[in-house]
Amino acid sequence: MMLLDGNVAMITGAARALGRSHALTFAREGADLILVDHCDPQAGPYPMSGRRDLEETADKCRRFGSRVLTGVADVRDQAGVDKVVDEGMEEFGQIDVLLNNAGVLGPGGVRAHELTEEQWQLALDVNLSGTWRCCRAVLPHMVEHGGGRIVNTASTGGRVAFEMYSNYVASKHGVVGLTKSIALEYGRHNIRANAVSPSTVADDAELGTRSTRAVAESMGSGLDDYERQSASLHAIGRLVSAAEVSAACLWLASPNSGGVTGTELVVDGGFTAR
Repeated sequence: MMLLDGNVAMITGAARALGRSHALTFAREGADLILVDHCDPQAGPYPMSGRRDLEETADKCRRFGSRVLTGVADVRDQAGVDKVVDEGMEEFGQIDVLLNNAGVLGPGGVRAHELTEEQWQLALDVNLSGTWRCCRAVLPHMVEHGGGRIVNTASTGGRVAFEMYSNYVASKHGVVGLTKSIALEYGRHNIRANAVSPSTVADDAELGTRSTRAVAESMGSGLDDYERQSASLHAIGRLVSAAEVSAACLWLASPNSGGVTGTELVVDGGFTAR
C-alpha cells in the first residue's frame, strides 16, 4: 500500500519547480490531486508558469494512475481559490491534504527602504496571505471530514534574515507563525499543520525552475557561480534538491508523522545550523 492511497491532495503553485516535484511525489504514493497555479507568465518579478506547464504536470501525474483536476487561480483572490476548492470537492468529495507551495521569491535585491509599495505587497500577499486564503477555503471541509493535514511552504528565510529581501523574509516568518496558530486552533479536529523550510533549491531544468536563476541575476551573478557560492554555506557542501524537499512534504502529509504538528521541518543541508 502506498502512503497516500485514498487521499486527495491540493497543491498550489503546481505547474513547475517545487510544485511539480511535489505533485509527482504525491502521485507516486497514490494520491489523487487538485493542482492549482496562477498560470500567468507576467504575474511575478521573473517569468512565471503558464497553463501548458500546469497541464504537463497533470499529465505526468496521471501516468502514475492519479486522478487529477487542474485549476487556474491566483492565491491573491479568495473567490478564485474558493472556486477551485468547490470544484475539487465536487470531483472528489474530500480534501485530505493541502500543500501550500505557491510563492514568489522577491521581488528583491534592494534594501528595505528602496522597496516599492507594490514590491512589498506582492511578497506578502502571495506568500503569506495566499497561504492563509487557501487554508481558509479548505479548513471547513477538513473539519467536516474529521481531519486533514496542511503543509505550508516557509523557507530558511522564515528562520533567519537575508539582506536585500526583507519583503520575502517577512512573509516567510509570517507563514511559520500562521502554521503554528492553525495547529493550535484545529488540532482538536484532527487537523495537523506544519511548515517545511527549504534553503536554496538546486536549479532543475526538468522541473522548469527559474527562481534560483532570478536571484542570481538580481545579485549580478550567473547561475553556476551563485549556486557554487550558496553550496559552500551548506554543511553538506551542496544545495538541496527538489526531490529532498518533496520527500519532507510527503512525510508531513502522511500518516507516518501522526504526532507532528505546529512545527517546521527544515531541509537546508545545515545552512541554518551555525
